[in-house]
Amino acid sequence: MKYGECFKFLLKDIFQASGCLLVIAAIILGVNSTEIIHTSLLWKIIIIALAFTLYKFAFVNNLDLGKRNQLIYFTFCSLLADIVVILWLWLFTQPVPAVDNEIMLMYVIIIILVKGAVYAMMYIDGQKEARQLNEKLSEYKNISR
Repeated sequence: MKYGECFKFLLKDIFQASGCLLVIAAIILGVNSTEIIHTSLLWKIIIIALAFTLYKFAFVNNLDLGKRNQLIYFTFCSLLADIVVILWLWLFTQPVPAVDNEIMLMYVIIIILVKGAVYAMMYIDGQKEARQLNEKLSEYKNISR
């Protein structure tokens, strides 16, 4: 499968998720509110839908890609999702437009540490699986002789 097709599926899911959330928010806010729907709420919905779709594509990969391309796709989608989450935190967590840089730096450091820990666990698990596979292959060679 080519990256263009993967990108097409990604965009389709982003539009579906954000459109569904926008319709639900418009119905709920239209029924329960006498105020107008603010633009920032619509941007929040779009950014949340984008982050959800990117995480979904990163962790639930049902595309026909090779091992190397799956790793690239996982890394790319999860990195973009992290950037979108940081953007959401930067834009919409503070009631005041001014953002506390120390808090944002803390968020970025925590995300980097968690990402590093996940990659380290994946590497260790991959090494264990490779070792087990090599042992089974050597046992199979010994049995077949």
